Amino acid sequence: MPIKKVLFITGARSDFYIQKPIIDECIKSKFLIPQMIITGSHLSRQFGQSLKEILKNYKKIKPQKVKNLLISDKPESRVLGLSIQLKKLIGIIVKLKPDILIAPFDREEALSIAIAGAYLRIPVAHIGAGDKTDYNIDGIVRHSVSKLSNLFFCFTPQNAERLYKMGEDKKFIFTVGHTVYDRYNSVKKINTLKLEKIIKLKLNNQPLIVFIQHPVSNFLNKTKDHIKESFKALDEINVPTLIIRSNSDPGTLIIHKEFKKYNFKKNKQIRYCENLPEEIFVNIIKKCSLILGNSSMGILEAPVLGKNTINIGPRQIGRQNANNIIYVENNSKKIISATLKILKLQNKKNKRFKKVYSSKGTAKRIVNILEKIKINDKLINKKILY
Repeated sequence: MPIKKVLFITGARSDFYIQKPIIDECIKSKFLIPQMIITGSHLSRQFGQSLKEILKNYKKIKPQKVKNLLISDKPESRVLGLSIQLKKLIGIIVKLKPDILIAPFDREEALSIAIAGAYLRIPVAHIGAGDKTDYNIDGIVRHSVSKLSNLFFCFTPQNAERLYKMGEDKKFIFTVGHTVYDRYNSVKKINTLKLEKIIKLKLNNQPLIVFIQHPVSNFLNKTKDHIKESFKALDEINVPTLIIRSNSDPGTLIIHKEFKKYNFKKNKQIRYCENLPEEIFVNIIKKCSLILGNSSMGILEAPVLGKNTINIGPRQIGRQNANNIIYVENNSKKIISATLKILKLQNKKNKRFKKVYSSKGTAKRIVNILEKIKINDKLINKKILY
């Protein structure tokens, strides 16, 4: 098999740690040479500068950096950031001469690298293709990336079926699962006492809530009201809670300011962090009792660990799930009611949820396909089959 250079791009902690097992498998491969572009919030101090952790693991790959993030609550900031990113990464692609580009999921970097690949006639492999969400710009971006891509790695058969309906060629659509098993099994365990010192929370056999709430593009003007309802609920619930900063989308500054302003009268056990190293984050998720907010990890990753999720607002509505989700409106009373119900009923042992996205060995399956795929006109010259 010919050796192929595979170019990954990462713009946020959410996409990087899902891609990481694939990058690691590429490094092991005799037939693939991984390349990397680091962009977006990784390069921002306001979001914990996760760049340091990436470079610690992948310095030998010599990642290229593209600074493009415009931290603003104005809706135009994301598309302006995308335009800066696209302009800069074209030069890097021409310089590195990759054989395959990896478009991860549904954010700016997936769209920019897919556009570049389509115009430069470099095949694009879309990870997470065919997934569906009803709200937020992510759902539109995800399907747009698929139409620009040549090779598709789907989490579920239902997602693959959606791509067939979109006119994509079955020969290039692969249901591979999600890398959650690869991700969580590769992290060493941290004992509870050490974890308590790190997050500065005494658990004392109390439940632990992990709260991650992102702004929603369709409801940007309601971000302030929505986050205030959530903070009011956390205060009333009054159990140890770790708040992890939202992503860099417009609305993030509103959420950050509201946290700084909010006076938690009852709950003195709330901690806030910009970013957590992977080893700490994974151990906290394994330890927690509940994931609260609207992060996709509640849909994609929590079921594998037997974790219940309360999804606040519409951000993940319409997405396949493992019946571990309770959907509630942005209303403090409803958030409190659902949370107390889960905490009361929850057993100490993790629950078993049906497998939807999860699958062992996903990263290796993806790498095997990348090794074997033939790069020719059949792959590059797309035919829309509808």
